[in-house]
Amino acid sequence: MKKSNLLLIFLGIITILAQTILLRELLVEVNGNEIVFSVYLSLWLLFVACGSYLSRFTKSSENKTITAFSLLLISVPLQFYFIRNLASSFTFVSGQMLNLPAVFWLGIIILLPGCLLAGWLFPQLCNLLKNREKSIRQGYVLECTGIVFGSIIFVVSSFVLAQITLLCLLSSTGFLVLYFVFRRKVLLLPTIILFLVTPFSTSIYKMNYSKRYLPQTILSSRDSHFGRLDVTELQEQKNYYWNGELFASTDNEMYAQQMVNFVMLQHPEPQEILLVGGLLNGFIPEILNYGSVQNIDYLEMDANILKQATAMQKVNFIRFDPVRYVQKTEKKYDLIFLDLPDPSSLYLNRFYSQEFFHSLAGIMKDSLSVAAITLSSGTNFMTNEIIGLNATIYHTFTAEFPDVKLIPSSKNIFLGSPGKYISNEVDLLQQRNRLEEAWFNNTVIFEKCNDLRITQILKLIESVPAGLNTISKPRAYLSTILLWTDLAEMQIKITTDFLQSKRWLVLVAAFIFIFFIGLIGSRLSRSPERRLDLNIFSISLVNFVMELVLINLFQMRFGYVYFVIFLFTASFMIGLIAGFWCQKMLRISFRFIWLINLLLIAGVDLIFPLKISAIFIFLCNLVFALLEGLLLAKLLSNKQDISGKGSTFYFLDSLGAMTGGIVVSIGIFPLFGLQSSLFFLSGILLINLLISLKGSPNLPDRKQ
Repeated sequence: MKKSNLLLIFLGIITILAQTILLRELLVEVNGNEIVFSVYLSLWLLFVACGSYLSRFTKSSENKTITAFSLLLISVPLQFYFIRNLASSFTFVSGQMLNLPAVFWLGIIILLPGCLLAGWLFPQLCNLLKNREKSIRQGYVLECTGIVFGSIIFVVSSFVLAQITLLCLLSSTGFLVLYFVFRRKVLLLPTIILFLVTPFSTSIYKMNYSKRYLPQTILSSRDSHFGRLDVTELQEQKNYYWNGELFASTDNEMYAQQMVNFVMLQHPEPQEILLVGGLLNGFIPEILNYGSVQNIDYLEMDANILKQATAMQKVNFIRFDPVRYVQKTEKKYDLIFLDLPDPSSLYLNRFYSQEFFHSLAGIMKDSLSVAAITLSSGTNFMTNEIIGLNATIYHTFTAEFPDVKLIPSSKNIFLGSPGKYISNEVDLLQQRNRLEEAWFNNTVIFEKCNDLRITQILKLIESVPAGLNTISKPRAYLSTILLWTDLAEMQIKITTDFLQSKRWLVLVAAFIFIFFIGLIGSRLSRSPERRLDLNIFSISLVNFVMELVLINLFQMRFGYVYFVIFLFTASFMIGLIAGFWCQKMLRISFRFIWLINLLLIAGVDLIFPLKISAIFIFLCNLVFALLEGLLLAKLLSNKQDISGKGSTFYFLDSLGAMTGGIVVSIGIFPLFGLQSSLFFLSGILLINLLISLKGSPNLPDRKQ
C-alpha cells in the first residue's frame, strides 16, 4: 500500500475515534443536550475547514507531514485528559453549571488543535497521491474507509477498554504507522513511551476525574449506551450523578415522602403500579407502605442504574425503554408515575409529549386510574421561563386527560385521569391520608395544597397561550433551554419570543446568511467557479443537517444516540464512498440526483410520525450520504482547478456542514420544529437547482 494511502486511512480512523470520544466527554462535562452537541460538532467542522484552508499556503513535504501527524497523535489523548481541568476553571455554580459562553470556550480550546491539524493534513496527503486528476476523490474515499474501520474499532474496544486507554493505544499505533511509512528512527521513541503509559492511563485519568466531586469520594464511574453514572459518598450519604448532574441521593426522605404520598392518595386502592424514575430517591419503599399494592413495574433503560437497586418483593425491574414499553404492553395499570428530569433534551422531551401522554391513557385500567408526572417549579416565585415550561406541559396534559389536577410540592405534580377521583383539595386529601410521617402529614398537605397557592400557580400557567408539546414540535424542550439560560443569568426569552413571532423573516434572513457565508467561502478559496463552489457548499450543508435530523429522530425514538453516533458517521461515510465509486457507473444526470435529494427530504417529514426501526433510520442516513457522494463526485469531475482543489473542496465541504449545523440545528429546529427545518433545507436545494438550470459550462448538466 502506498504511503499516502495508508496515512489517509489512518487519518480517518483517528478522526472518527477522536470525534466520538471527545464529543461524548465534552457533553458529559457540560451536561449537554442536542444543541450543545450540534455546537461542538459545528466547531469541529469549522476548525477542520480552517485547517484545510491554511494548507493552501504550505507546500507538501515529508517532514511537514510527519510533524503534523505527530502533533495530532500527541494532541488527541491530551485533549481528552484536559477536558476536566478546563471545565472546572469555567464553572460558576456549585462547581457544576457552565454558562453558554463557557460551553463555547471549552469546545474551542479542546477541539481547535486536533481539528486544525486534521484539516491541514487531508489536502496535503491528497497532493501526495500519484493521480492528481483523481486525488480528491481517491483521498475522500480513503479517509471515509478509515472512518468506517475506526467505527468498527470503537465498537469492539468500547466494551473492554476505557476511553483514555483507547486514545493512548491509538496514538502509539499511529506513531508505529508513521515509522512504517517513513522509516524515521526518531518516531520509535514516542511509540515506546505511549505503549508504556497506556496500561496506567486509566488510573491516571481517574485520579484527575475524581477531583470533579471533591470533597466527596467517588465510588464508581461507569459508562453505558445511555450515559455515565457516577456514584459518590460524603458522610455516609451516597449521591448519584447522571452525566455529571446530581439526580438522586440516599438522604432524600422529604422529597420521596411528599412526591409519592401525594400521588398514592389519588387512587382508592392502587394495586398495579408503573414507575419510571425515583428508584435511587427511595420511591419504591414509600409506595410499598400502601398495603393495597400488589405489583410495581419499574422501567429503566440503563443497567448501571438497575445495579444500584436491591431485590424487593412485589417489585419487577424491567430494563426497557419506557416510551416503547407503553406503546407495546397490553398490561393495564391503576397508577402510572413518572419522576424524571425536565425535558432538557429531545430524549427527555418525548416523555412529556402529547404522543406519550396518549400512550399512557391507553394503558389505564379503568376510570379510577391515574397518570402523574413531575416538573420543576419555583418554591415561592415562578420566573417566566418556569411558567412557560409548566404551561406547555399543562396544556399538553389536559389535551389527553379529561380531568387534570396540579399539586405544587417539591416539584409540580400534574395528575391526569379519565374519571373524577383525583383531587388537590386540602380537606379531601387529609381525609384520605392515613400516614403521619416526618415529611408528610396533614400540615404538609395544607401547606402545599391551600387554595391560594394552587389558584395563583394555575392563573399564571393558564394565562400563557402555550401550544402543545409534540415530538416534531418540542416546545417543552425549548422552554427548558430558556430556563437553563435564565439560571445562567442569560435571559433570552424576549429574543426567542420575537423570533418565533417572525418566522418568515427569520427563515429569509437565514437563507441570506447561508448564501453569504457560501460566497465568502468561495471567495476565500480563490476559485473562479463560483456556482460550482456554492453547489459543493450547499450539498454538504443540506445532507449533513439531514444526518443531524436523523440523529435527533433516533434520539427521540430510542434514547441512546450518543453511544451510536459513530454508526451514523460510519453509515454516512459508507454512503459517500458508494456515491463516489458509483458516479461513473450510474448514467443519471446531476439535476435528477438533486431532485431525488429534494424529494427524500420531504419524505422524512412523512416518515417522522411513523414507528420506524433503528435500521431504517441508518438506511436513510446512508441514502442521503449516497446522494451527496454522487453529487460531489460529479461536481469534482468538472472542477478545473486541479492544483488547489484539494484544500478548496475540503474547505467548502466542512464550511457548508458547519454552517448548516449552526443555523438549522441550533437555531431553526429548536425555534420552529422539524417541518420548518425540512422546508428550509428543501428551499436551499431548490434555489441552487434553479441557479444551475440557467446553465454553466462548468456544471455537469448532462449525464456523465
